[in-house]
Amino acid sequence: MLLRILARSLARRRSRKLLAVLTIWVGMTLVVALITLSLDVRDKINRELSAFGANIRVEPSAGAVPVRVGGYELAPRIGQIYLNEGQMEKLETLFWRNNILGVFLRLWVQVRVDGRDVPLLGIGAPHGSAAAGSVSFTPDSLKGYGHWHVKGAWPQADDECLVGVDAARELGLTPGEWVRLTLAGRTRSLRVRGIVVTGEREDGALIASLSTVQDFAGLPQKISEADVSTLTTPENKLAEKYRLDPTSLTPAEYERWSCTPYPGSVAAAIQEAIGGSAARVVRRVSETQGAVLIRMEGLMTILGGLTAVVCCLSVIGVLTSAVLERRSEVALLQAIGAHRRDVLLLFSCESAALGLLGGALAAVSGPVLGQGLVNAVFGGEAGSLGVLAILSPLLGLIVAWVACLWPVSQVLHQSTAQVLHGN
Repeated sequence: MLLRILARSLARRRSRKLLAVLTIWVGMTLVVALITLSLDVRDKINRELSAFGANIRVEPSAGAVPVRVGGYELAPRIGQIYLNEGQMEKLETLFWRNNILGVFLRLWVQVRVDGRDVPLLGIGAPHGSAAAGSVSFTPDSLKGYGHWHVKGAWPQADDECLVGVDAARELGLTPGEWVRLTLAGRTRSLRVRGIVVTGEREDGALIASLSTVQDFAGLPQKISEADVSTLTTPENKLAEKYRLDPTSLTPAEYERWSCTPYPGSVAAAIQEAIGGSAARVVRRVSETQGAVLIRMEGLMTILGGLTAVVCCLSVIGVLTSAVLERRSEVALLQAIGAHRRDVLLLFSCESAALGLLGGALAAVSGPVLGQGLVNAVFGGEAGSLGVLAILSPLLGLIVAWVACLWPVSQVLHQSTAQVLHGN
């Protein structure tokens, strides 16, 4: 009986039913699209922010003495101690290996230029990577240096280099000139291709490819440090608690900390994997990433909530009008013996059918719109989220049920006699 009444009820007033389905469809499409964007925003933003520098630096443990000042860990260099380039292969064995976006090797040596001591930096990628063996270190091949501002061009050959803005000023160098380097009785000339501004130590140095510096310094396969760009989770109270005092964590807290990709936990895993190394978090980068991610995720949550509220209000308006038109039908059902729970069940089933239909349509259109948003904002593809095929109809069902509660309760509390008499 209920199914027959429900089928006939859905078949009548089709324009109202279609309008309700359309409202739920549009609202849930926006909600699902925002969910798709919000679930993908962390990795995408992390990848974009990786262009502004790596968030973890690996150095020889014997050449770094940890110093904590104002909650920040500093590691000043105290000697010429090196890591082996091959040690970076151990990063492939990490639990967090899929979180590593890039590894950038660096070798610092001191050279003489026109009677002055000048730092020479070699940068490159590990062997086996897309940029390995390349004499070019453009932002495309070494994205960890995409934040450098170069006046001129990036080097494209072994005998070319960049000059930091401070070093160029002191040495009087401009793009196109040749600079003669001297180290331990060896000499080499490099052609200046560009002047680079980094805002860091590199501003006072000459910068060439890693292979060039290794050959010139007689340090094959040696590196001074490695910058590791990783996908991490913004630090919270638990991560802050570990950073201030690792011994204060309970076993359960330590397990949760070690199984969450905080910058500190990823750095600890890297340090454990690479023997004789000290991995430290670059706070300037990691804290900026964390702040941006928290704000973006909060914005996505607020937008999704507001969209759901607006959708619910729109459906309430549509269903209120539809239910009030059926006051006489409800009164007649009550007059022939239908209980309030029977009427409520009828309207609940009808709203559920409309909500499920609108949500099912949104399960198709929502991810498409979400993919469009991800592509427009980040220029990439969104991850596959099969759970949205189940979540979207459920959200449509909940919205339809919530929307029908108030108008149905108003109709159920009406006077049956007055309605049947036309009052």
